[in-house]
Amino acid sequence: MKKTREKIICFQLQILIMLLIPIFGQSQDDKRFTLLKSSYTGVNFENTIKSTKDKNILLYANFYSGAGVGVGDFNNDGLQDIYFAGNMVQDRIYLNQGNLTFKDVTKEAGIVDDDGWSAGVTIADVNNDGYVDIYVSRELYDYNPEKRINLLYINQGNGTFIESAKEYGVDDSQRTRHAVFLDYDRDGFLDIFLLTQPPNAGILSEFIGSNKQKAESHVRLLRNTGENSFEDVTEKAGVKRSGYPNAVCTADLNNDGWVDIYVTNDFKEPDFLFMNNKNGTFTNVVDSSTGHISHFAMGVDISDINNDGHLDVFVVDMVAEDNFRLKSNMGGMDPEAFWRVVNKGGHYQYMFNTLQLNNGNMAFSDVAQMTGMGSTDWSWSNLMADFDNDGLKDTYVTNGLLHDIMNTDADKAVADFIDKTSYDWILAHPDGGGITSIFDILDLQKAVNMVPSNPISNYAYKNKGNLQFEKVMDEWGLEQKSFSNGSAYADFDNDGDLDLVVNNVNEEAFIYRNNSESLPNSNFFRVKLKDGKNRPVFGARVALFSKEGMQIQETTNVRGIYSCSEPIVHFGLGENQKIDSLEISWPNHKKTTLKNLMVNQVIELDMDKAVEPQKNNDSPTPIFKEDTDSKAIEFVHQENIFDDYGYQVLLPHKMSQFGPAMDVSDINNDGLEDIFIGGAQGFSPVLYTQNSEGQFLKSSQTFWENEKAYEDLDALFVDINGDGYKDLYVVSGGNEFPAYASFYYDRLYLNDGRGGFSERIELSGAQESGSIVKAEDYDNDGDMDLFVGGRHVPRQYPLPASSILWTNDNGKLVDNTNVLAPELKDVGMVTDAVWADYDNDGDSDLIIVGEWMPITVFKNDAGKFSKTPIKGLENSSGWWFSIEKGDFDQDGDIDFIVGNLGLNYKYKTSKEKPFDIYYDDFDKNGSSDIVLGYYNSEKHYPLRGFSCSSQQIPGLKTKFEKYDTFASLELDQVYGKRNLEESLHYEADTFASSYMENLGNGSFKLSNLPHLAQLSNINDILVDDFNSDGNLDALLVGNLFVSEVETPRNDGGTGLFLLGDTKGKFQTVSPWESGFYARGDAKKMKPLMVLKKPKIMVANNNDQLQIFDLHKK
Repeated sequence: MKKTREKIICFQLQILIMLLIPIFGQSQDDKRFTLLKSSYTGVNFENTIKSTKDKNILLYANFYSGAGVGVGDFNNDGLQDIYFAGNMVQDRIYLNQGNLTFKDVTKEAGIVDDDGWSAGVTIADVNNDGYVDIYVSRELYDYNPEKRINLLYINQGNGTFIESAKEYGVDDSQRTRHAVFLDYDRDGFLDIFLLTQPPNAGILSEFIGSNKQKAESHVRLLRNTGENSFEDVTEKAGVKRSGYPNAVCTADLNNDGWVDIYVTNDFKEPDFLFMNNKNGTFTNVVDSSTGHISHFAMGVDISDINNDGHLDVFVVDMVAEDNFRLKSNMGGMDPEAFWRVVNKGGHYQYMFNTLQLNNGNMAFSDVAQMTGMGSTDWSWSNLMADFDNDGLKDTYVTNGLLHDIMNTDADKAVADFIDKTSYDWILAHPDGGGITSIFDILDLQKAVNMVPSNPISNYAYKNKGNLQFEKVMDEWGLEQKSFSNGSAYADFDNDGDLDLVVNNVNEEAFIYRNNSESLPNSNFFRVKLKDGKNRPVFGARVALFSKEGMQIQETTNVRGIYSCSEPIVHFGLGENQKIDSLEISWPNHKKTTLKNLMVNQVIELDMDKAVEPQKNNDSPTPIFKEDTDSKAIEFVHQENIFDDYGYQVLLPHKMSQFGPAMDVSDINNDGLEDIFIGGAQGFSPVLYTQNSEGQFLKSSQTFWENEKAYEDLDALFVDINGDGYKDLYVVSGGNEFPAYASFYYDRLYLNDGRGGFSERIELSGAQESGSIVKAEDYDNDGDMDLFVGGRHVPRQYPLPASSILWTNDNGKLVDNTNVLAPELKDVGMVTDAVWADYDNDGDSDLIIVGEWMPITVFKNDAGKFSKTPIKGLENSSGWWFSIEKGDFDQDGDIDFIVGNLGLNYKYKTSKEKPFDIYYDDFDKNGSSDIVLGYYNSEKHYPLRGFSCSSQQIPGLKTKFEKYDTFASLELDQVYGKRNLEESLHYEADTFASSYMENLGNGSFKLSNLPHLAQLSNINDILVDDFNSDGNLDALLVGNLFVSEVETPRNDGGTGLFLLGDTKGKFQTVSPWESGFYARGDAKKMKPLMVLKKPKIMVANNNDQLQIFDLHKK
């Protein structure tokens, strides 16, 4: 009995010890993650890098780029193991012993130690034997290509590996950054896509005016023959493209069942987005699929970030969030270089992270700025996964560079040091002294130490839904400062949450334990996908349905940079207790469906047991469809070339590209609608008349050719002279001429009653650079009067412009502004206006919006207008572009939709921390200067960096000799508090596009439109009951392609359909559902009837006209 009791006590102690093992060697807290000590985990790998004469950052651009980490179950024991790549140290392999402890088996496994520079790790079953193998990508070593040969370790199933790259034909020696395994041709065998880099390609690119890249410096696609060998099909497959590739991720981006490839490129080379053509070939569609991309693109991951059933693409770059690091590591802006890349066939590239939201039609909108994840410093690996098990995918980003080689002051110091070293040597040794390299005489360590070395925290963001993310490094226990590169996730301890492993430079690797299993609302569901040979299946899509909606995951081989995460599908489920259904779409086009599953389990499914899917033809007909009929108008707007920045260096965006004007009316009273479309300066406007066959014929009147000197910003068909025929008023604008030049005069064309117009009548009273014209009989005398908005004072941004009130006096337009609305003088930079009786007093009031303006109401009092303070609009200053009216809540008064800059731009603002502008002659040189201010944390800084700021005000170069000095100073320290106080000053309170609800008591309530309406600015709004349900809906178009080159252009808008209800609420309908897809720089939108069929026209700046059929239900 005593022995039995001792056995029980001993067993209980063993259980207690096992329970305590996971917490040994670590501090306990309630944070999401815990960094485990190497003394506990057994993982003491450190990627140590040291500068030497033949290996250093001055020779190799990749010297500080670090290495990756791969995760896989090497011995099929159900535990995920780890392989670390080393640059100047041996690679190491660690077997998982359970409870987050690992054993180093590098020597026993047969891992090569030949001083090669390993970069990427890829894990896959190459020879179809049921055991995962390891492919190691290697680079550097210009002088010894043998050490660059990639390695393929074939798993023997007994704990050992045999290096077999040559036998399989994958012993590439062309500087491979990473590789990915994929079955691109769906033959059941894993092929290989290699990221091959040229040496220091940043100086060899065709995009900087030279093309010295070697012929072999291109990515490679190797097809698996099925006989343990590979053949090069790069050229045949259409992927023979050169760049400077950093990372790759594969996934089915257009939902056609075939895997596509996204490749990030560093320096000036645009990324590649290879769309699978389903015939063994690919087409690079990055230009047509994205509005812009990252510049120095690093890691990439693909996942469904917003649970809409479409896979999104997250790419990281290297711009700092912190103001000091941002400005001290920022070189001079170079618009010429930017446009050289674009004009040579490159893309719009900006030094920010991009999160490309998939719109469902192989078109993407970058939403990184909206999510707050646009700046994560010098980033490397990025992972999208549900780290807190709440059903929403979070992000983790590694970053850091051993030395800040972009630090402008340090770069100059190093260059000066090298020059002095060379000069002193030559003085002492005129014959050269027998040296063969600068490194024979240079104090290399001293040069390296001149460059700052600042470890920083990796970034973690919690997904809060609706594209809103919160930084949670500190809250989650991930705040450690480091120089981190490759990273991967896996459930190492099989407790239902995702742990992290990170490969660091000059520091031991991080192993983070995820503590979600001990935190509330952390249910999960995991799926292992295998085939009949026990191989992990890549390219399968898993859709999970629960009461919270749908989640999808797609299995892929690599994520982030240089690294592989676990090949297991992981779903967080929060507090959900049950899964309604699970659908797996396999790469062989078969399906598996399971229903009524319990949470908190791991299941394993076999592709060979899947079945043929049932055909489903129930897809609804979209309300809109783009009209590509031959009868459609073949109009392409052409923009003239004009350099606004030649007059104002620090303009936030160009002021010369806001056309075209467009209006629709029946000009000859034949019952058919006709069209006027304005031209840019140097291009004639066009008048089209519709015939009985629905064709549009260009006007034969020749005088329209003489109107090309003007820039047409808006147009309005309106009967001015009361003859029953619509005349034409055209607003002139732009920035091409000095202020008040005659080319800014608006023009009136009188209808001759036969479908033609008289030559222009210049309205010299309208000499502002204008924006819009709106008609209303505001004096109730039976004819139409006009409001014309002044957009800006040319070449003097942001001086306020004056607007005009035209009174129609028996067919003659009389400027009565000073008499009826004197406050319209210098009212601001007006972009749009609407006439509406907002207070239901029987007369039309005027509401105007503009850039750096609040929503401004001019109340009509017996035909006179006064600016009226309105409750609810006190803090409404913004960059407004449009306004439209409608009784959206059906309460009998007029509400409004107001289009703003949106929440997806680099500029952020709030009432407490406003984005602002100052304008004055700060350096007293006779010309006024623009100074933009922004808040970084709690401090107010200049927005622009030292280089461009001193280009505007050269005196800054003598006042501040170093970039670091300028970077450390707040706005008033740079420009002087008194100088700023005495300047013209505007602030923006909000950039959110808004619904302006009329409360019926002379006040309004301003609320944000849905988040998908915030992806870009809204330039025009069309209100109607498009789906015939009795509620007013809205169509939105926008974008702003003319930002200065340091700011990503606002191109996330793709046109948006808002379904209204009776409560003033709106439901967004995505382009792939609605059929309304307008992703150009859309400026105007008009309804049009053609042969009694409704259509919608969208006029795009510098692009073709779009026409959509409207299928009303």
